[in-house]
Amino acid sequence: MAGVVAALLFGAAAALRAEPLVNPLTADDDTVKLGRKAWIASGCMACHGNNARGAVGPDLTDDEWLRAYSDEMVFNTIKRGRSGTAMSGFGDTLSDTQIWQLITWLQDENRKRKAGAK
Repeated sequence: MAGVVAALLFGAAAALRAEPLVNPLTADDDTVKLGRKAWIASGCMACHGNNARGAVGPDLTDDEWLRAYSDEMVFNTIKRGRSGTAMSGFGDTLSDTQIWQLITWLQDENRKRKAGAK
């Protein structure tokens, strides 16, 4: 029994030290294009608009997020959805790679928006 408790405590401690999930893809043109394709194919524009600047759902290209922005938070929201909101998960229709591509496209749109504001 002590061994089981020790293993559980070790596992919990390791989980606390785990590195956050970060986008493994580079923001090259091909990845950005594939992310835009995933955006269109999954129907995200129905709620967030053609260029993710908001419609029924919030603008995803600005820096105003209800929760602190991180790659992990955005990945999990796209994959699993957000309970208590209209945001459903897309983990059944998009692969993890497609979700990362979509996030890369969103980050590119954010950079373009910031560059245009200067």
